Amino acid sequence: MLPATVIRRLEALATISKQGKHINGLFRLLETPLLWYEAYANIYANKGAITPGVDATTLDGFSEQRVTAIITRLKTGTYRFRPTRRTYVPKANGKKRPLGISSGDDKLVQEVVRAILEKIYEPIFEESSHGFRPGRSPHTALETIKQEWQAVKWLIDMDLRSYFDTINHALLMGLLQKRIGDTRFLHLIKAMLDAGYLEDWTYHGTYSGVPQGSIHTPPTMWQKRW
Repeated sequence: MLPATVIRRLEALATISKQGKHINGLFRLLETPLLWYEAYANIYANKGAITPGVDATTLDGFSEQRVTAIITRLKTGTYRFRPTRRTYVPKANGKKRPLGISSGDDKLVQEVVRAILEKIYEPIFEESSHGFRPGRSPHTALETIKQEWQAVKWLIDMDLRSYFDTINHALLMGLLQKRIGDTRFLHLIKAMLDAGYLEDWTYHGTYSGVPQGSIHTPPTMWQKRW
Protein backbone atom coordinates (compact mmCIF):
# COMPACT_ATOMS: atom_id res chain seq x y z
CA MET A 1 0.00 0.00 0.00
CA LEU A 2 1.09 3.57 -0.64
CA PRO A 3 2.10 5.62 2.44
CA ALA A 4 -0.96 7.92 2.15
CA THR A 5 -3.26 4.89 2.03
CA VAL A 6 -1.56 3.38 5.07
CA ILE A 7 -1.90 6.60 7.05
CA ARG A 8 -5.63 6.78 6.26
CA ARG A 9 -6.02 3.12 7.18
CA LEU A 10 -4.25 3.60 10.51
CA GLU A 11 -6.32 6.66 11.31
CA ALA A 12 -9.50 4.71 10.53
CA LEU A 13 -8.64 1.99 13.05
CA ALA A 14 -9.66 4.18 15.97
CA THR A 15 -13.08 4.89 14.46
CA ILE A 16 -13.73 1.23 13.63
CA SER A 17 -12.61 0.19 17.10
CA LYS A 18 -14.91 2.69 18.80
CA GLN A 19 -17.80 1.33 16.73
CA GLY A 20 -17.09 -2.15 18.09
CA LYS A 21 -16.67 -3.65 14.64
CA HIS A 22 -14.28 -6.47 13.77
CA ILE A 23 -11.08 -5.11 12.25
CA ASN A 24 -9.44 -6.81 9.26
CA GLY A 25 -6.61 -6.03 6.88
CA LEU A 26 -4.05 -5.60 9.65
CA PHE A 27 -1.57 -8.16 8.33
CA ARG A 28 -1.43 -6.37 5.01
CA LEU A 29 -0.33 -3.21 6.81
CA LEU A 30 2.86 -5.06 7.77
CA GLU A 31 3.88 -4.98 4.10
CA THR A 32 4.43 -1.22 4.25
CA PRO A 33 8.10 -0.20 4.76
CA LEU A 34 6.96 3.11 6.28
CA LEU A 35 5.79 1.35 9.44
CA TRP A 36 9.14 -0.40 9.82
CA TYR A 37 11.11 2.83 9.52
CA GLU A 38 8.89 4.37 12.19
CA ALA A 39 9.32 1.28 14.37
CA TYR A 40 13.08 1.57 14.13
CA ALA A 41 12.92 5.30 14.95
CA ASN A 42 10.85 4.49 18.04
CA ILE A 43 13.24 1.98 19.57
CA TYR A 44 16.77 2.43 18.16
CA ALA A 45 17.83 4.94 20.83
CA ASN A 46 16.85 2.72 23.76
CA LYS A 47 19.61 0.93 25.60
CA GLY A 48 18.10 -2.42 24.70
CA ALA A 49 18.48 -1.72 20.96
CA ILE A 50 22.01 -3.09 20.89
CA THR A 51 21.41 -5.77 23.51
CA PRO A 52 21.57 -9.15 21.71
CA GLY A 53 18.98 -11.85 22.24
CA VAL A 54 19.80 -15.51 21.70
CA ASP A 55 21.65 -14.63 18.49
CA ALA A 56 23.99 -11.81 17.54
CA THR A 57 21.24 -9.83 15.81
CA THR A 58 20.57 -6.37 17.24
CA LEU A 59 19.09 -3.24 15.68
CA ASP A 60 22.50 -2.43 14.22
CA GLY A 61 22.57 -2.80 10.47
CA PHE A 62 19.06 -1.52 9.87
CA SER A 63 18.50 -1.07 6.15
CA GLU A 64 15.91 -1.21 3.38
CA GLN A 65 17.16 -4.67 2.46
CA ARG A 66 16.64 -5.90 6.03
CA VAL A 67 13.08 -4.57 6.08
CA THR A 68 12.33 -6.16 2.72
CA ALA A 69 13.67 -9.51 3.92
CA ILE A 70 11.52 -9.45 7.08
CA ILE A 71 8.39 -8.47 5.14
CA THR A 72 9.03 -11.26 2.62
CA ARG A 73 9.33 -13.85 5.38
CA LEU A 74 6.13 -12.61 7.00
CA LYS A 75 4.20 -12.72 3.72
CA THR A 76 5.40 -16.22 2.87
CA GLY A 77 4.77 -17.52 6.38
CA THR A 78 8.44 -18.40 6.94
CA TYR A 79 9.16 -15.89 9.70
CA ARG A 80 9.97 -17.60 12.99
CA PHE A 81 10.33 -15.82 16.31
CA ARG A 82 13.40 -16.80 18.25
CA PRO A 83 13.17 -17.60 21.95
CA THR A 84 13.94 -14.65 24.19
CA ARG A 85 17.15 -14.64 26.20
CA ARG A 86 16.26 -14.65 29.87
CA THR A 87 18.21 -12.45 32.21
CA TYR A 88 17.50 -11.02 35.65
CA VAL A 89 17.53 -7.52 37.11
CA PRO A 90 17.33 -6.67 40.82
CA LYS A 91 14.07 -5.42 42.34
CA ALA A 92 13.75 -2.89 45.15
CA ASN A 93 12.72 -5.64 47.60
CA GLY A 94 15.95 -7.55 47.01
CA LYS A 95 14.43 -10.12 44.67
CA LYS A 96 15.13 -10.38 40.95
CA ARG A 97 12.80 -9.74 38.03
CA PRO A 98 13.13 -11.97 34.94
CA LEU A 99 13.45 -10.16 31.62
CA GLY A 100 13.17 -11.64 28.14
CA ILE A 101 15.52 -10.06 25.60
CA SER A 102 14.41 -10.55 21.98
CA SER A 103 16.58 -10.72 18.89
CA GLY A 104 16.90 -7.60 16.72
CA ASP A 105 14.46 -8.64 13.98
CA ASP A 106 11.90 -9.79 16.54
CA LYS A 107 12.10 -6.39 18.24
CA LEU A 108 11.22 -4.71 14.96
CA VAL A 109 8.25 -7.01 14.34
CA GLN A 110 7.03 -6.54 17.89
CA GLU A 111 7.23 -2.75 17.62
CA VAL A 112 5.25 -2.67 14.36
CA VAL A 113 2.58 -4.90 15.91
CA ARG A 114 2.59 -2.80 19.09
CA ALA A 115 2.02 0.39 17.09
CA ILE A 116 -0.96 -1.14 15.28
CA LEU A 117 -2.48 -2.47 18.50
CA GLU A 118 -2.08 0.95 20.09
CA LYS A 119 -4.14 2.50 17.28
CA ILE A 120 -6.92 -0.01 17.99
CA TYR A 121 -7.03 -0.09 21.78
CA GLU A 122 -5.81 3.31 22.99
CA PRO A 123 -9.02 5.11 21.84
CA ILE A 124 -11.27 2.73 23.80
CA PHE A 125 -9.38 2.66 27.09
CA GLU A 126 -11.10 4.27 30.06
CA GLU A 127 -10.31 7.96 30.46
CA SER A 128 -9.51 7.28 34.12
CA SER A 129 -6.75 4.81 33.20
CA HIS A 130 -3.21 6.18 33.41
CA GLY A 131 -1.05 3.07 33.57
CA PHE A 132 1.41 2.35 30.75
CA ARG A 133 -0.27 4.60 28.19
CA PRO A 134 1.35 7.16 25.87
CA GLY A 135 1.36 10.62 27.40
CA ARG A 136 0.19 9.29 30.75
CA SER A 137 1.99 8.47 33.97
CA PRO A 138 1.58 8.58 37.75
CA HIS A 139 1.99 12.35 37.41
CA THR A 140 -1.07 12.67 35.14
CA ALA A 141 -3.01 10.45 37.54
CA LEU A 142 -2.11 12.71 40.47
CA GLU A 143 -3.05 15.80 38.46
CA THR A 144 -6.45 14.28 37.70
CA ILE A 145 -6.97 13.49 41.38
CA LYS A 146 -6.05 17.07 42.29
CA GLN A 147 -8.51 18.55 39.80
CA GLU A 148 -11.46 16.16 40.02
CA TRP A 149 -11.56 14.33 43.34
CA GLN A 150 -13.70 15.92 46.04
CA ALA A 151 -13.32 13.39 48.85
CA VAL A 152 -11.76 10.00 49.49
CA LYS A 153 -13.10 7.16 51.60
CA TRP A 154 -10.93 4.34 50.34
CA LEU A 155 -7.62 4.20 48.49
CA ILE A 156 -6.41 0.71 47.55
CA ASP A 157 -2.82 -0.09 46.60
CA MET A 158 -2.56 -3.57 45.08
CA ASP A 159 0.19 -5.53 43.36
CA LEU A 160 -0.47 -8.88 41.69
CA ARG A 161 2.38 -11.31 42.25
CA SER A 162 3.88 -12.85 39.10
CA TYR A 163 1.04 -11.43 37.02
CA PHE A 164 2.88 -11.24 33.69
CA ASP A 165 4.37 -14.68 34.21
CA THR A 166 0.95 -16.30 34.47
CA ILE A 167 -1.18 -14.58 31.81
CA ASN A 168 -3.40 -17.18 30.12
CA HIS A 169 -2.62 -17.25 26.39
CA ALA A 170 -6.03 -18.61 25.40
CA LEU A 171 -7.82 -15.92 27.40
CA LEU A 172 -5.60 -13.19 25.95
CA MET A 173 -6.13 -14.36 22.37
CA GLY A 174 -9.86 -14.63 23.01
CA LEU A 175 -9.97 -10.99 24.08
CA LEU A 176 -8.07 -9.92 20.96
CA GLN A 177 -10.45 -11.92 18.76
CA LYS A 178 -13.39 -9.89 20.05
CA ARG A 179 -12.10 -6.87 18.15
CA ILE A 180 -9.62 -8.24 15.57
CA GLY A 181 -10.86 -10.46 12.74
CA ASP A 182 -7.57 -10.81 10.85
CA THR A 183 -6.48 -14.40 11.55
CA ARG A 184 -2.96 -13.98 10.13
CA PHE A 185 -2.34 -11.01 12.40
CA LEU A 186 -3.65 -12.96 15.39
CA HIS A 187 -1.47 -15.94 14.51
CA LEU A 188 1.54 -13.63 14.45
CA ILE A 189 0.80 -12.46 17.99
CA LYS A 190 0.28 -16.05 19.12
CA ALA A 191 3.66 -16.96 17.64
CA MET A 192 5.27 -14.23 19.75
CA LEU A 193 3.69 -15.65 22.88
CA ASP A 194 4.75 -19.22 22.04
CA ALA A 195 8.39 -18.44 21.20
CA GLY A 196 9.71 -19.61 24.57
CA TYR A 197 12.95 -18.52 26.22
CA LEU A 198 16.50 -19.67 26.78
CA GLU A 199 18.03 -19.68 30.23
CA ASP A 200 21.58 -21.01 30.62
CA TRP A 201 21.18 -22.22 27.01
CA THR A 202 18.28 -24.46 27.97
CA TYR A 203 15.03 -23.97 26.06
CA HIS A 204 11.81 -23.49 28.00
CA GLY A 205 8.39 -23.40 26.35
CA THR A 206 5.99 -20.58 27.17
CA TYR A 207 2.54 -22.08 27.68
CA SER A 208 1.38 -19.11 29.72
CA GLY A 209 2.73 -15.70 30.62
CA VAL A 210 4.45 -13.03 28.56
CA PRO A 211 8.17 -12.13 28.70
CA GLN A 212 8.76 -8.97 30.69
CA GLY A 213 11.19 -6.76 28.82
CA SER A 214 9.83 -7.50 25.35
CA ILE A 215 8.18 -4.74 23.34
CA HIS A 216 4.84 -6.53 23.08
CA THR A 217 4.51 -6.91 26.86
CA PRO A 218 3.00 -4.39 29.30
CA PRO A 219 4.48 -2.43 30.93
CA THR A 220 7.23 -2.56 28.35
CA MET A 221 4.68 -2.57 25.52
CA TRP A 222 4.02 1.10 26.16
CA GLN A 223 7.18 2.33 27.83
CA LYS A 224 10.49 0.47 28.11
CA ARG A 225 10.59 -1.21 24.67
CA TRP A 226 13.62 -3.41 25.25
